[in-house]
Amino acid sequence: MRIILIFILAVQFISASDLYNLDNRFHSSYYFFQDSLDNDNINQNLTDDTLTVYPARPMLYSLIFPGLGQWHNKSPLWKIGLFSGIEVVSILSGMQWIKKADDIRVNYELFADDNWNLETWVYNTLSTTIGNYADVHINGTHKLTLKLSGSLAEQFGTFVTSDSLEDNAHWVYSGEVKVLRDRDFYENIGKYDQFVGGWTDCYDQSNNQQWFEVYKDVGDSVETIITTPSKEDYVSKRAESNDYLNMAKFAISAMMFNHVVSAMDAVWSTQNSNRPKKSKEVKTDVGLLYDKYSKYGVGGFSISLYW
Repeated sequence: MRIILIFILAVQFISASDLYNLDNRFHSSYYFFQDSLDNDNINQNLTDDTLTVYPARPMLYSLIFPGLGQWHNKSPLWKIGLFSGIEVVSILSGMQWIKKADDIRVNYELFADDNWNLETWVYNTLSTTIGNYADVHINGTHKLTLKLSGSLAEQFGTFVTSDSLEDNAHWVYSGEVKVLRDRDFYENIGKYDQFVGGWTDCYDQSNNQQWFEVYKDVGDSVETIITTPSKEDYVSKRAESNDYLNMAKFAISAMMFNHVVSAMDAVWSTQNSNRPKKSKEVKTDVGLLYDKYSKYGVGGFSISLYW
C-alpha cells in the first residue's frame, strides 16, 4: 500500500504542472474517475467562450423608429430619449413648417389672382414704355399656358401658349381666353421681367408710372430687374414660403440622419455588450516537499496558485 501511495505521489510530482488548469478548454482529472461522462455538460463548458451576436433586430428597430433599438439593448435612458426626442422634434417641426409654407402659398396665389391680369399684361407690354425693355415682351423664352373657348377653341384648340398673343392681341378682349394659373404661372409672374406688365399697379388710375428698376449684383455684372410694389410683395411672400420649405427639408434630412446614427449605435451597443470579457488565466501546481528526516523523504505537499 505504501509503495502504491509513493508511486501515485511521484506521478503527481512529475506531471502536476497545469494539471488543474481552470481554463474551461481543459478538464479536471475528476472526469477520469467517472464511470460515464455528461457530454452535454462538457459541450457546454467547451462553448462557454463562443458568442453568437444578432445585431439585426435592434438595428431594424432603430431604422423603424430611433430609440427603439437602444430600448431593446437596455441602453441608458438619456440615449433612448436623445434619439427618440430628435425623431419627434424633427417630425413635428417638419409638419409645422410644411403647413406654414402651404398657408403662405395659398395667400400669395390669391394675391396674384387679384393683382395680375392677362389683358393688363398684353396692353402694358405692347403699348407702354415698360415694353421698351429687352426682357419685357410677349414672345419670350418663358411662356404661359392659355385656355381657349368658343370659336377660338374650335379653330386653334383648347390650349395654346402665350406667344400666340404676339400677333393676336385682340384675343384677350374676346372673353374666350383665360390664363391657366398653374404652378408655372405663379413662378413665372414673380421671377421673370417678361411678365411684369401684368401687374395691375404698373400704372395708377391717373396713368402715372408705378413700376421701377431694381439693381441686383450677380457677381461679374449688375442685373436690372423691373418690378412693381405688388410684385415686390409677391416675391417676398414666395421667398418666405420657400424658406419654410427649406427648413422642412432640413428637418427631414435630420430625421433620416437620426435613423442611420441610431441604427449604427444599436449595432455597436449590441456587439459591445455581448463581447466576451477576457478572463484572467489561473494555474495551479501540486508538488511534494522533501524532508531528509522523513522515513520516505516526503515532508508534505506543495500547492501553488498562479493568476
